[in-house]
Amino acid sequence: MKTGSYSVLYLVIASLAIVICFVPFVFLGFKKVRKVNTYRVIGIYWLFNGLVNFPILWPIQKEGLRSFFQHLSNIYDLIDTPLVLLVFALASAGKLRKQVLLVLVGFVIGESILIGQKGYAFSWPIVVGIGVSLILVYTVSGLWQYLKKMEHNRFENSMAYVYAALLFGYGTYLIIYLLYFFRNSASGYNEADSFLLYYTSLLLSAVVTSTGIWSYGLRRSKPGGSLMPHYSSSSS
Repeated sequence: MKTGSYSVLYLVIASLAIVICFVPFVFLGFKKVRKVNTYRVIGIYWLFNGLVNFPILWPIQKEGLRSFFQHLSNIYDLIDTPLVLLVFALASAGKLRKQVLLVLVGFVIGESILIGQKGYAFSWPIVVGIGVSLILVYTVSGLWQYLKKMEHNRFENSMAYVYAALLFGYGTYLIIYLLYFFRNSASGYNEADSFLLYYTSLLLSAVVTSTGIWSYGLRRSKPGGSLMPHYSSSSS
């Protein structure tokens, strides 16, 4: 009975998480949202999240489609970090934007060389580990910059939601990542629990991100309120 209830809970959470992953991309249908390049990248990022996890919702029987989604998952593992770094760059300005773009280019070059020399199977743990670490550093930095300011415009408030979602999501993923690679020495490691934790964090991250985008583009403006940051997010 416990196993059956656990399976139902897992299926419900995973299904909700995957469906909500598509919401930030759907929000791009609103003009106010899609004219901001930062949100475009966020929408594409979450679209990929939904697609790579879609087979959980709809088990695929055809070998060709299974192969397609496997390749898509491998590609996503490689572009995951660059997409998030691009979000940070577009949401920033001045020297910080240049720094993030340099890190992004360096990361892409580094992972390309590593995969070219060592292959995907060997490179994956290194690429993911470094990528998750970079994302956590920049999410903490983004939240810290937000907290240092006394006044914020609507774009900055919405990005605080995005940063918080990324911090929670990738912080949880780091725990799962470490548990997986030290599973032989970790007592009580359970793969099913790791998957449940992953989809729970994915669900919460998608909800928080969607709330942040909604707060910018879909909520009614207050009189005199500023939608755009002092630098142009639409030209980001």
